[in-house]
Parts: sequence; C-alpha cells; structure tokens
Amino acid sequence: MRHLLLLLSLFALAGCQAPQDGVKVTVTATGFVPGCLRVTARDEASGETRSTMLGGKGTPSVGGSVLVGVVLPESWGTRLTLTAEAHEAPFVADQGCTGKVITSKEGAVSIVRGEAAKGRPPELTLALTATDQDGDGYVHEASGGTDCNDTPGIGDAIHPGALERCNGRDDDCNGDDDQTFFGLGVACAEDGGCSGRLECDLDNLKTTCKAPAPTLAWVDKDGDQVGRANVEPSRFCAPLTVPDAGYVPFTARHDDCDDTNPDVHPSAPEACNGRDDNCDGSQDNIAFEACTTLTSQCSGAQQCKGTSGEKECVATGPVPTWYPDQDLDGRGLASAATPSCTLQADAGYALLDGDCDDGNPFIHSAATELCDEQDNDCDGEKDEAQVCGATSSSWAVREVGPSNARTWHGISLYQDGGVWLAGTDSGRGVKPPDKVDFTLRPGLCAGTNPALFAVWANPTTGKAFLGGTEEKLSIQEATSLDCEPQLSINSGSPQAVIRGLMGFVDSEDPGEAQIFGVTTSGNGNAGATFLWNGHAATVPVQTPDTTLRGIHGLSPALMFAVGSYRSPSASAQGRILRYQPGELPSWGQHVDPPDAKALNAVWVVNPRLAYAVGYLGTFMKWDGATWSKQTGPSDSEQLTGVVAFGSNAIYVSSESGKLYRYYDGAWHTYDLGAPLHTLNGNRPDNIWAAGAQGKVFHYPAWSFPTPP
Repeated sequence: MRHLLLLLSLFALAGCQAPQDGVKVTVTATGFVPGCLRVTARDEASGETRSTMLGGKGTPSVGGSVLVGVVLPESWGTRLTLTAEAHEAPFVADQGCTGKVITSKEGAVSIVRGEAAKGRPPELTLALTATDQDGDGYVHEASGGTDCNDTPGIGDAIHPGALERCNGRDDDCNGDDDQTFFGLGVACAEDGGCSGRLECDLDNLKTTCKAPAPTLAWVDKDGDQVGRANVEPSRFCAPLTVPDAGYVPFTARHDDCDDTNPDVHPSAPEACNGRDDNCDGSQDNIAFEACTTLTSQCSGAQQCKGTSGEKECVATGPVPTWYPDQDLDGRGLASAATPSCTLQADAGYALLDGDCDDGNPFIHSAATELCDEQDNDCDGEKDEAQVCGATSSSWAVREVGPSNARTWHGISLYQDGGVWLAGTDSGRGVKPPDKVDFTLRPGLCAGTNPALFAVWANPTTGKAFLGGTEEKLSIQEATSLDCEPQLSINSGSPQAVIRGLMGFVDSEDPGEAQIFGVTTSGNGNAGATFLWNGHAATVPVQTPDTTLRGIHGLSPALMFAVGSYRSPSASAQGRILRYQPGELPSWGQHVDPPDAKALNAVWVVNPRLAYAVGYLGTFMKWDGATWSKQTGPSDSEQLTGVVAFGSNAIYVSSESGKLYRYYDGAWHTYDLGAPLHTLNGNRPDNIWAAGAQGKVFHYPAWSFPTPP
C-alpha cells in the first residue's frame, strides 16, 4: 500500500507545472489530542484504498487540527470516500499507528477535474471528538479510550502503563485493586520482631507491615537496675509484657560491665578490692580525694594500697628532689636527697646535686678549679691543670711603704684585682687591677694626727672612702693624689675613731653609694654609727652606747655591726647590732651573746650564715636567727679579722700574726710573722691580710696583672 502525499498547504497541490487533481482534507480533534492519526482514501469506482499515518497536534483537553493533501491517482474516479481514525498510542516511525482506535470519521467528496490547476481543489473536514479531561494523553473509557479515571487533577496519574502504587486506586487501569496487585492482608513480621498484616502506607504509597511496635528492655540479671553492657535490647510483643525481674526499661542505663554482681556498675563507688567496681576500665582507681603526702608534703590524692581496703596519699605531680645546700652554691649533697614540695632554694636546699663540700660555695661538680689547696670541681684532684702556675699556693708577703713602722688597718677590694689599703701616718696604698704592686698616695688625709683605720672602695669605680682618727671622712680616686673632703661626722666625741666602713652601690647609678660607718670613742667606752652618701657636708650619727669596731653586710637589710659594752664588772663584753631599714631606719635592739668578749670584726656570708671574732679567741656564728659562741682557732688570742665563704671556708687573722683557715673540718694555722689587723677577700684564691711593719700578705701568691 502506497502512502498518500501529505501537503501542508494548498499551494502544494497547485505549485507544479501540471498539477494533479486532489482533495484538501482537514482533520480536527476536539477534547483530546490523538496519539496517532490514520487518514484513508477509497476510490468509490474501484474500491481501491490508500492511507497515511501521522502524529496528532494540539493541546490536551482542547485538541487541534492537521491538514492532509490527497492527490488523485490518474486511474481513480472522481468520487472518493475519506476516513480519519484516532489512536491513543503515539505515532512511532516505521510502525505507524498501533493500538485501539478510539474514534473515527468518514466523509465523501467529488472531484472536478482541472479545478486543482485553477487553485480550487475541493475541501473536506473530518471532525473527531473524544474526552481527555485530565490531559494525560489517554481518552476516557466512556468516549472509546482506555483511561479508567479522567478526573482533572486526579486522573492525570491514572491511565494504562502508569506505575501501580499502594493507594487504594487502580493506577494502571488493568482492573486489579491493591489487594490483588500487592497481596495485601498476608501475614508479615515487622523489623522489631512483632507479627502483623501487609497494608498500604498511604503516606509513602507503598506497602508496609502493619504490626505493633515491640516493648524494648535491657537484661539486668543481678538486679542492680543497670542493664548489661554490649548486648542488644530484648523485644516483647503484645500480648507479652516485660517481666518484673531480670530486666530494666529501655530508658535505663545499660553499661553494666558485670551483670552477675549487684555491687559492680557505673554508679557504684570504687573500693580498694582488686576489681573494677565502677566499670571505668580500671580497678581500684578510687574517686579523687585531695590530701597532702606525709613525707614530701606534696599535694596529692588518695589511692589504693593493695586490695585490703587501705588507702595512701600519692602526689599528683612530679615530686622535686632537694639536696642540702648550706653554702647556697646551687648544688647539694647527693647523699642526703629529700623529696619535698615545701623546701626552697633560699631555705638551704638545691635541686641539683654534685656538691662534695657543702661548706664552700666554690666547691661543687660544676665549679672552676682554683688555686686554693681544694678539689673545687669534685674530681678527686686538687689544684690540677696548673691553676697555681709554676709555684704552689702559699701566703706571699711584701712590705708596702717606705717604712716598716707603718701599720695597715684596712683593706678593700674593687673591680677584678683592685685593692686599697688604709693605715697609720695617713697611709693610703692602691693596687689597680692591671698592676702587680701598690702605689702609695702622698700627703696627709683625715686630720692633723692622721691614722686611717677604715676603707671601702666602690667595686665599680674604684673610688675609696676612708675614715680614721678625729672622726674624719675622706674620698680619694684611684688615680688621684688628693684626699678630700676630710669632713667630720660630729659624733660629739672629738677623740672618736672611725673603725669600719661598709658601702652599697646604687643599682641605677653605680657611681653613687650608701656608706655606713661605725666608730669607737677616744676612751674606748662608747661609739656611734652613721650613714653618708659621699656628698653631704654633714653626717648625722646615732649613738647606741656601744663601742663599735667592725661592720659588714650583703645589703642594708642584712648588715651587722660588732663591738663591746662595759658590763657591771667593768669587763668588755661582746655586742652585736643589726641594721633595720625602713621609714625610720635604725640599728635596732642590740644582742649580747653569752660568753662573748669584745668583738673586732664581722662577716656576713649569706642570709643564713655570718661570723664575728674578737678578744680571747671569741668566735661567734649566726645561723640566720641566733648568735652563738663556737670553738674557734684559739682561746687566748685577740682575733682581728674574719672572711668566710661558707661553714667550711673561714679565714681569721690574729694580733699574734697567725692566719687561721678552716677547711676539711679543721683549723689550719699559717704563721705570717707580723701582727695582723685587717683581712679581706672575695674568693679562695684572692685573700688579702695586712698589719704591722707595713706587711701585706696575699694568698695563694702575690697578685699579678689581669691578662688582657
């Protein structure tokens, strides 16, 4: 069967040179859009038919039209019958129209030959009518289609070929209800384990097992109201209910690590019994209870001591180990380690060990070896690496001055190697840090009958402050020939003698200093104290009713002055004063140590140690709180000076010319051969002593210039 020529407009029939006769056919569709149109022409004379197929046009529920041109074959007659058929199924290439014909229309037409050439072919309209109110492309069954529900807004999803859903409707119009299609009503089991019936879930348009939800509970065999850990909950389906015993509600805790013991569960108190009572993964880790350890006095917490129920306090942090450090050199004795959280460095303890002599701060494992006959670095050897040079250590002596009749009464050190001397006949000697020998300064200093008993040199600038007879104070630079200003402190006793000076440099201006001094009256029965800034023309004094001969300190807050007072028996007894700084500074209340004779000199070692010496071998020790008499180097000599670096590093000078040195737990004697009146030093290998006959002594050898 040949297809007919389909023309879209009339001119297609008349536009050729010799147009054939034909018919212009219009097919209209009302109320629907055909899926596929079949147009057929039949020759009434011969009964021969020819047809063509095409897709419908238009909009759902309104319809549309298509134009078909029919060319009359030469063998046909002029009387034709035309038929238009509408199919629901859409037009498919190579297949054409298939499926059910929902409506058709037939019409007859007569053709006058030659009219097409004149542009007047006959026309025929075939009107098709059907109902597709929901616009889903399927015509309602009532108008010949297959759509079982053509209701607008509802039926557009209901038609043949639609996806069947569990919603109480026949979505694909095949005649089966949901009960049949989905097998509703059959027995099923819900995820919770309870049995029910298969029903439609209208919210999700699919089937669901309609079954009662189970009641969940946790196994609790030991009855402690905590469910067993790491198990699935038990399910109980109606009419079954949760038993009264052996289970706890689903909302209850279910982390019991031992469901056989009612005393074990997460809320149970931990006890010292060798088991994990509270299920935290550790046994005997009792609840935190703050405490203080018995021996180390550290903050701690109670912990189990065995499994018998006992507890002990254990430190919660590292416990520092302290070592006794009496010489405050930062190193202590390893043999006396003390774990403690209360000890401190300023209480005589250190966090480092390695000290082999806790009475000398120049001896410990990190110390530098010195020429002092000691094993400073604790390696078992003394004075190694030639620290003493070509000679061994000894007291070297030189006579400083033009005459051996001069007596030196004062020594002060400054910078690294600088030394000042003060003595009779206005004697002033200075050894700069870079020189070996002393140089005497000419001229008188401090009055008409000059004798200098005290000197203090600024450790930074080397400027010397001098004091002596007639209460005179003077200043001299290390490079100057002049001794001035030579002012009097005006204590009220013209015969008074300045016996001791102690100064402290201003931390912000090293050229400025506070200078403290002590005096002895002309008759030796009274004395005074004073404070001078080195500039003022007048110097106020205090008279503590004490003959004062020595003064020393590490700061104004840690400074002592020593001397004597007359007892009712008229014998001179030792007396010690301590300076009290503050808004109203004073020398405070004096201390009269028992059995102490007149004192000549004092030396403060550290905040917990000081020494004082005097007549008849008096040797006193201060332990940071109390002065007490100790066994000294002699019980009969007049001791004139003291220098100490620790309890096992003490130097004492005497009027007899002996120099006593305490180390290794014993006193060692050096007979220097001339009365000694003054002693000073800043380290064991730089000790100076001086006295009668112009003699000046240095240990461990005579001073030498500091290498450049």
